[in-house]
Amino acid sequence: MSHGPAYPVDPLQRPGPSKLANLTIIGDLHRWWRAADAAFLDRSRPDLTMFVGDLGDEDVEMVRAVAALPHQKAVLLGNHDAWQSFGRRTATEKLRESLEILGEDHLAYAVREVPAAGISVVGARPFSWGGPNLRSPELYDEIYGVHTMRQSAAAIADAARNAQHRDLVILAHNGPLGLGDQSHDIFGKDFGKPGGDWGDRDLALAIQRIEGMGLRVRAVVAGHMHHKLAHPRGETRTRFVRRGETLFLNAAYVPRVVRTEVGEVAHFLRTWWRDGTCEQVEEVWVDLHGDVAESYPVEFTELGAPAPIVDETAD
Repeated sequence: MSHGPAYPVDPLQRPGPSKLANLTIIGDLHRWWRAADAAFLDRSRPDLTMFVGDLGDEDVEMVRAVAALPHQKAVLLGNHDAWQSFGRRTATEKLRESLEILGEDHLAYAVREVPAAGISVVGARPFSWGGPNLRSPELYDEIYGVHTMRQSAAAIADAARNAQHRDLVILAHNGPLGLGDQSHDIFGKDFGKPGGDWGDRDLALAIQRIEGMGLRVRAVVAGHMHHKLAHPRGETRTRFVRRGETLFLNAAYVPRVVRTEVGEVAHFLRTWWRDGTCEQVEEVWVDLHGDVAESYPVEFTELGAPAPIVDETAD
């Protein structure tokens, strides 16, 4: 874990109408969730808490723990949250129960308004494995009536069309195609035959359509592709990228609970917003008491090239 300067904003200060809004992001859990993490959220009082998925392998108890948090939250389940369902090509009882427990907090193809930040949060496709296909079109068709990439892109864009704000944050499990084709890139492929862009084509197409509507995608929040690379082994990926006005954040620091010289700490991302603009992003490490042990600002890698044009006709 790298170290950096302490972050200057005290989340317990609640100034007047011009205050910063706090959107806190939790990366892939893989069952790493503690009572101290819930205590941290109780104390910091985010305006919205976002989970990027992979709570566990169709783990209903982990879903219950997240759903029970008494905070405004938005969840997008990941591929591990539908692991057995993909193998069977139909939704298991555990997946259906998980979706029922989360209810409207599961933001798949839906929108959540955050007026304190001046943004709308749009949910992308859940359960993403990354790569060029849907993995199990049968499962998506059964639950969402979606069985192609173009239909999925249309469902994301339709959710954005219903947003009340012009400035959007997209909550996804995996990020979009078009952010680099090297293993260390934010959503680059580091397993199997390493190298190649493992981003979601439907999400890239949806962003293209959303921006064509005159809406502004201020940030895309995702995970899935872990911070430590399988190949080259031991290296780490770029997790924070800026392209034009859009920030891309990969929250998948896995495992998110680690031991350091200050003891056991858990990883969070905290973003600060005002009037539709993200003013700060910080990585936060929370100790066993639910207190901040370390926090430091994120450094973004700038992408000079514009987004590649996604073929509207291909599936």
